[in-house]
Amino acid sequence: MNTQKNELRAVLQALALPVTGQLRLYPNEVCKVSRLIQAFEQSETVFLTKWETCLTEAQTAVLASLRRELQNLCQEADHVCTDVALRQNARWQRVRLLARAALVTFGWSLVGIRKLSKI
Repeated sequence: MNTQKNELRAVLQALALPVTGQLRLYPNEVCKVSRLIQAFEQSETVFLTKWETCLTEAQTAVLASLRRELQNLCQEADHVCTDVALRQNARWQRVRLLARAALVTFGWSLVGIRKLSKI
């Protein structure tokens, strides 16, 4: 599998984790919320540059839904860089579900999170 697919898969797996797993991903980061969102934005952009024309309608739709949900999350007035926001914001549950749906749509494993220090 190529680098773009590997990176997007890893980010989707991170977004699909339960909150406790997400909190452990970046133990030294002050703003885990921003880190997760930034990782998705970067990996999705690079992935789409190469693979957009090869995606199914369902794959395109689930990535677009996830992108919109993360953008909406960023626009909320109570969007803050805290672990509490990651735990309590109802939108994060939707993000987790969309990330799982994306993994299924691509036929990628829901498990197997690797160290995400590069993203």
